[in-house]
Amino acid sequence: MPTENTLSVPCVVFALRREALYFRRTYPLQQCFPDAPCHAELRGVQGTDVLMLETGVGAAAMATALRWCLSSLRFGERPYRPRLLVSAGFSGALQPQQHVGDLVLATEVIDLQGHRWPAICPSALAGCNIATGRLLTAPELVSDPQQKQRLGRQYEALAVDMESAVAARLCRQHHVPFACLRVISDDCYTALSPQVVALLHRGSISIALLATQLLRRPKLIGELGRLARQTRHAAQKLLAPLSAVVRDG
Repeated sequence: MPTENTLSVPCVVFALRREALYFRRTYPLQQCFPDAPCHAELRGVQGTDVLMLETGVGAAAMATALRWCLSSLRFGERPYRPRLLVSAGFSGALQPQQHVGDLVLATEVIDLQGHRWPAICPSALAGCNIATGRLLTAPELVSDPQQKQRLGRQYEALAVDMESAVAARLCRQHHVPFACLRVISDDCYTALSPQVVALLHRGSISIALLATQLLRRPKLIGELGRLARQTRHAAQKLLAPLSAVVRDG
């Protein structure tokens, strides 16, 4: 349990800068943490403070960021312990009823080995039109429609991401309340080309690699444009419910 001197503002964890696009605009910067292993900032508006992490893509990046956050972070003499940690960002649909921009509030997170971790349903989202259910975490980007639909049936999951199981596991170990709010950025019927998957693999696109791929396959411009529109829409849809959770958390 937090001590009297502990700073315990909520923590919102994104993998990508683009996922945090509208959140960053809404919550002004207060403090940076240059020694953090990821992009870490204290942000706040109208008396609501929140620690925001941008960890990078994948389980290893998430684990490194959260071990620092949950074990080492201090504000001067005050240790930090989040009263709520929220894994937020994009996910891929695994069910046909999930469309781009739809929100998913996880009731539990599961990995491919069948390990499960519970997630709380924040009271701020009670009564909201948000799908609730299981979220699957996979080690790689799931880009093939047949694989998406197979995983949806096998794990009875609404959506898939690459980080939330790690966050859920570490929060459980550190006795920190965990919530997972995701937004669909691609549906279960649309494929991503291998070239786009390669570009997105590290979470940020190399300009040199992008130029090379576009010279080889100019049609990628259309696919990348569609992705940009979808992720921008998804990030915008995430803002209001995530802000409600942060204010209440």
